[in-house]
Amino acid sequence: MSKKIQAVCPSCGIQKHRTEMRKCLEPLEARHTREFGKHKELKTDGYEAFLNASFEWACDDCLNSKRAILANPGAQETASDPHLAYFDTALSCSTCQSDFQFKKEEKQAWYESYKLPIHAEPNNCLDCRRAIRQEKEENKTVSEILKNGESQLSEEELETLISIYHAWDKPEKVKYFESILRKRIKQED
Repeated sequence: MSKKIQAVCPSCGIQKHRTEMRKCLEPLEARHTREFGKHKELKTDGYEAFLNASFEWACDDCLNSKRAILANPGAQETASDPHLAYFDTALSCSTCQSDFQFKKEEKQAWYESYKLPIHAEPNNCLDCRRAIRQEKEENKTVSEILKNGESQLSEEELETLISIYHAWDKPEKVKYFESILRKRIKQED
C-alpha cells in the first residue's frame, strides 16, 4: 500500500497533513467554494492545490512561531491563486552578487500595498536598490538644473552639481563647475 503524498510547507520544508495547515487551507477552500459553489464538478480538494503550489503558503506551526505571516489575498492583484502567507526567501543580488533576504514584511508591502504581481521579486539587495534609486534621483536633479543652460545657473545649483559630480567621482566635471562658481563669486565681489 502506497503512502499518500503530503504537501511540504515551503517555509519550513516539512511535510504537513491538512490538519496542520488550517490557517491557509480554510481561506483557499472558502475561495474555491465562492468561485465554484454552483458547479460542484469544478470544485477541487483545496489540499491538493498545496502539493505543487505556485503561490506562497505556510503551515500553522510556521505561522504560530512567526516564521511566516498570513497574507491578505483580497489585497493582492492576481488572476491566479494569491499568496496565503509570506516567509523570508533567500535571493542573490544581481548588482553586488551578495545573498540577501526578501523579508516576509517586505513581500506583504510589495504584493498588498504596492500591488505588484505576486511573482515579482527584487533583483537587487536593499542597499543596491537604495543606491540605484539615489542615482536616478541625482540624474533627474542634474537634468533639471542643466535644462536652462549654464548661464542661468544659480550658485546653489552650481554647488549641487559639484556635490553630485563629486559623489559620482567625475573630477573633470567638478573642476569645470567649480571654475564657473568661482567666476560668479568673483563677479559679485
